[in-house]
Amino acid sequence: MKQIRRQFDKRYLEVLGLFILFAALLAGCDSGMEGKSSSSTTEAKISGYVSDQHGPITEARIEVSDSKGAIVTTTTLGGSSRYTVTVPAGTSYPIVITATPSGDLATTVKAVVTSPLAENQDISSVSTIVVDSAMTLGGLTAENIAKASGAAIGQRQTVGGGGPGAGGSGGGPGNSGGGTGSGGHTDH
Repeated sequence: MKQIRRQFDKRYLEVLGLFILFAALLAGCDSGMEGKSSSSTTEAKISGYVSDQHGPITEARIEVSDSKGAIVTTTTLGGSSRYTVTVPAGTSYPIVITATPSGDLATTVKAVVTSPLAENQDISSVSTIVVDSAMTLGGLTAENIAKASGAAIGQRQTVGGGGPGAGGSGGGPGNSGGGTGSGGHTDH
């Protein structure tokens, strides 16, 4: 069990590192995203794992909300901690994916995705810290997500005992709450 927990913690740190890297890229690129939303012309599929501070969540309702807070799609977890959602074309980004677990002891978790090019996004306690912190800072802008990601790493390392470094979904650019999408911003 301890080995599984260590692997889980390592994955968190990897995903969170991607949070910071890509959020920093977004903040550094004058992409015009500050305070604005973008829309996708095609549908997007996003997959990932759902967990809270106690481990994987296998029973939950998943909701995807657009940049205005309107729910654009839902699905459920039924025995597996892996989810997949299809975000409709025309959805304005950033989107927030929320997992509301069944049962009294589970905690609602959420994650932010800023690009329709994202394919992987884990929803966890750490990604929830990023969303909540960015909202406290004034909203889901690239700058606020970058700041919130740094704070989440600091909190994760002091609470969870993670080592140096950071983590995220390992899914590549565009994933983990503030990514730039597959390929990223390479024109700078």
